[in-house]
Amino acid sequence: MDLLKDDLKKLYLRFLLPSLGSAMVMSIYTLTDAIVIGKGVGPDALAALSITTPLLCILMAMGILFGVGGSVQMSVHRGTGNYEKADRYFTLSFFTLAAISLILWIVYGAGIQVLLRLMGANDTLYPYALAYMKYINMLLPVAVFSNYVAIFVRADGDPNRAMAGVLLGGAANIVLDIVFVFQLQMGIGGAALASITGMVIQVIVGISHFVSSKNQLKFIRPKHVRSSIIQIIGNGIPSFFNEFANGFIVLLFNIQILKYCGDAVLSVYSVVSNCVILFNSLFTGVGQSIQPIIATNYGAGKWDRIKKVRNMSFLTITVMGILFSASGILFPNGVCSIFVHMNKEMSQIARAGLRVYFIAFIPMGINLLTSYYLQSILSVKRSLFISLLRNVILSSAAILTFPLIFGGNSLWLVMPVVECLVLVLSVVFLRKPR
Repeated sequence: MDLLKDDLKKLYLRFLLPSLGSAMVMSIYTLTDAIVIGKGVGPDALAALSITTPLLCILMAMGILFGVGGSVQMSVHRGTGNYEKADRYFTLSFFTLAAISLILWIVYGAGIQVLLRLMGANDTLYPYALAYMKYINMLLPVAVFSNYVAIFVRADGDPNRAMAGVLLGGAANIVLDIVFVFQLQMGIGGAALASITGMVIQVIVGISHFVSSKNQLKFIRPKHVRSSIIQIIGNGIPSFFNEFANGFIVLLFNIQILKYCGDAVLSVYSVVSNCVILFNSLFTGVGQSIQPIIATNYGAGKWDRIKKVRNMSFLTITVMGILFSASGILFPNGVCSIFVHMNKEMSQIARAGLRVYFIAFIPMGINLLTSYYLQSILSVKRSLFISLLRNVILSSAAILTFPLIFGGNSLWLVMPVVECLVLVLSVVFLRKPR
């Protein structure tokens, strides 16, 4: 596989399809948990799962931070022909992430009760959330490295293996979810055990790449450690915020919904948050699939190839956004009933809420892909600005102020408004990316 010379359509599909497959199955981890918990344990347990989402997103975001940050730098330097420097970024990203995962393991283990309360867990939801996190904490570094390993295996020219790991892990997660929750009656903790087991399988398959003939990655004695780590973090921080935002926004929504709307709305929003994770993962799959191609060609200065790949990816993401939006606008109750048994009150909430919220998915995909594209051409400041604006600044401001001004139901408007505003900036940056 030659990223600088091979036919671009074939290259694009060769990376896109495994990446989308991986993203879809990764989402199935969460979705299967949500469906099994909602159907097998109850709506309170499903709401508690939403409480744990911010903590889980931090773990996943760390893996993406060093995976994307390290692999983009690696790909750019391979494009310039400097393989020693490429291996340096792989080495430093791996060992830095390993150290961080150990710190998180200690923090989560010692402070999980406090952390869950900070996430908004009330007396009803706390026992469920604690039971779920207990099993995640057992093998927390695996959760951190699951995304990292897949990203580097894909960037090293082995996207099918990355997909195979995710597929096998996802299949195990689905089967074990059903066995642990429905057959063994382990409750929400059984779903967590199924998820972490699936991640273990995924990581093991990914690691097998490093002893295969396709592997070109090498651990080397690092140089310029401080400056290189700063570059890795700088490149990966937009993706970190893209992933971290899933949890951060869910946290703010949880707090505001409980304050202004009540438990029934939170149960419906827990469905929405799981859809966001699914669709966002698929958008991310497109973004991560183009990064090795674009970054390598950027290192070689081949802008004509970069523009062609960019155009293909934005066409893909736009079609996906339209389909995702249509699902919630046309079939709001159908989407919700996948996860929980609907009553009359929840049906009314779903019809009103999902038809508004799901408008956001069209601009959301474009904004997310723009951030990944800008990272690939080392336009880090612009990528970070888009990520911070949509994921932190505008979203948090709107979540906190809309209920005060327009009432609790206006929370459904937050993400459509935010994503449409950021879309204007994305278009400007795409026209002039540097």
